[in-house]
Amino acid sequence: MNSTMKGALGIIAVAAFAILFMHCGGIGPGGIPSGPPTGTGDTNTTDPVGAGTGQTETISLSYDGFQYSPAEIRVKQGTNVRIEGDPATLRGCMLVVNIGGYNVSKAIRSGDNVIEFTADKVGTFPIYCNMGIGDGKLIVESG
Repeated sequence: MNSTMKGALGIIAVAAFAILFMHCGGIGPGGIPSGPPTGTGDTNTTDPVGAGTGQTETISLSYDGFQYSPAEIRVKQGTNVRIEGDPATLRGCMLVVNIGGYNVSKAIRSGDNVIEFTADKVGTFPIYCNMGIGDGKLIVESG
């Protein structure tokens, strides 16, 4: 491979990374950088609610430094989960929220931003965007 071809491949790789970065939320509306994350890993969680009681846990989901916030959602098995996505902070691929193991996939839009399901399976389930980015976890604990 000659040096011209190597240079072209390098430029393509940098351009692909830049597109991915902007598409998944690294750049805010109007091309303005979104700024540093405001949450921290350990405090960016929810506390679990009662098991099997039919209680509803409402969680506000937003974007915070390349991940969903809160980074961990903890509930007890049998809890009705209501996730309200914030279309003002979720952008790019982060607007589509998927929860592995629960067959949940929802495109968050203004006026259509609620995900509801019953947490009936115990375990840790990934929360991610359609591109597999947007690290988050749903942790369902037994009663």
